[in-house]
Amino acid sequence: MSSPNLIHKITTRLFIQILSVVLVVEGIIMFTLHMLFSGLSVWQYTAIDIFFLTLVSTPVIYWRVIKPYEHNLAEVRQNEDAIMAQLKTLNRDLKFQQESLNQHAIVSITDKRGDIIYVNDKFCLISGFEREELMGQNHRMVSSGYHSRDFFDELWSTISRGKVWHGDIKNRAKNGIYYWVNATIVPFLDDNNKPFQYIAIRTDITQQKRTEEALNQAQKLGHIGNWRYDLTSDSLTWSDEIYNICGLPDSLRSTSKELFFEIIHPADRDEVTRQYENSLTSNEPFDVEHRIVRRDNGELRWVHQKCLHDRNIQGHVVQSEGIVQDITPQKVAQEQIERLAMTDQLTGLANRNQFYATFHKYIAMASRDSAMLALMLLDLDKFKAVNDTYGHKTGDALLVRVAQLFKQSCREIDLISRLGGDEFAIILYKPLDKGAIRDVAQRIVETFNTPVDLDGTEVSIGVSIGISLYPQQGTQLNTLIEQADAALYAVKRAGRNNYQFYQAEKPEMLP
Repeated sequence: MSSPNLIHKITTRLFIQILSVVLVVEGIIMFTLHMLFSGLSVWQYTAIDIFFLTLVSTPVIYWRVIKPYEHNLAEVRQNEDAIMAQLKTLNRDLKFQQESLNQHAIVSITDKRGDIIYVNDKFCLISGFEREELMGQNHRMVSSGYHSRDFFDELWSTISRGKVWHGDIKNRAKNGIYYWVNATIVPFLDDNNKPFQYIAIRTDITQQKRTEEALNQAQKLGHIGNWRYDLTSDSLTWSDEIYNICGLPDSLRSTSKELFFEIIHPADRDEVTRQYENSLTSNEPFDVEHRIVRRDNGELRWVHQKCLHDRNIQGHVVQSEGIVQDITPQKVAQEQIERLAMTDQLTGLANRNQFYATFHKYIAMASRDSAMLALMLLDLDKFKAVNDTYGHKTGDALLVRVAQLFKQSCREIDLISRLGGDEFAIILYKPLDKGAIRDVAQRIVETFNTPVDLDGTEVSIGVSIGISLYPQQGTQLNTLIEQADAALYAVKRAGRNNYQFYQAEKPEMLP
């Protein structure tokens, strides 16, 4: 309430109080005169009444009315001085805040239709327009065409309901250069809570956006995406490249742990979960390679995931930040290198390196499962004669054909290897019994009882096979190889083109 209004209110109250005192005193005097001096004339009554009214009312009015009024008036003056001091301070603070805002923010004010009624110097500087060019116009003058109609519909829907809108907007200056701003638009409401003006406060984030774009380009080139998971709010954010790696269309671009775990290959899902949960409760890093199945085309891809954890003072993880890198090209190259290192280049069979590596693995698995293995060492009979007669090209073609015939006699789980020259090895994994091993050996021998057709050229060869058994005849790889080799040479001494099991005392000939 202003000081004049307050003084008027106090004065009115003072008048009422004085009038009340006068009326009360007058009533008392009239009653007393009537009781004590009933024979007086009217003029005498009047004179005595005025005398006593003045005598009694004056001190009462002073002490009961005037004195409090003086006190109230002094308080009013003190309050007025304090209010004026506060107003000066407030005006100074507002001026300082306005200057600070103008120095650091891009400010504009529009009417309820969106027409510009005020812009500060920063707005003119970044947009390149003069203030006179902007007055009465709307913000379409700086529109870049980057945002969709739905974007602006949502913006206007928010502020027209009296709500504050916040977001990033890409604009275009008068000279055609694009710039980004982070904007907060606040509606001013009338007495009916309807917006009548809008103030927009913006900050220039062009450099930040350029940095983000450069990072996105780098992530695309490196096929690396980053993610952040806040455990306190259970919120997960991904960079655009993770969506690209996972083959997620725009309609599925929602971030959730469940969505990502659905994309992980089912065979790898439990291990990825185990390693991540283990990293939360230990100091071990989360660093894992696994497969994913792209959502758009079902393609199998390899990714490498790493993350670091932020912990609170109690040591509990509150946030995880990590990367996902598509390493499919590296994996394909690695597999090709490994395949070259583990594969015989002529026949496509496993080479000596893969034979030893797989044999060790099969022995460990058979030991765990209490299962049987059979090792066959095979030499081609009369192969040297084919080379000498038809040349090495035909000899190579024969080796390729032999590899195909061996595959036809074995199961996919059995390992067929070319150890070198015309020497081969076959590991039968978990054969049913010794009879099943005989069947395979007999089938291979009988395959070469007829000439092999090499594009119209028929060549006649045979095959000699020596066999050792795990664990009946040995549990060490070298021992089993020596035993199969001994059985093989026993076959050759006996006339070739047959098979034989190793026996410690005397090899068993099985026609």
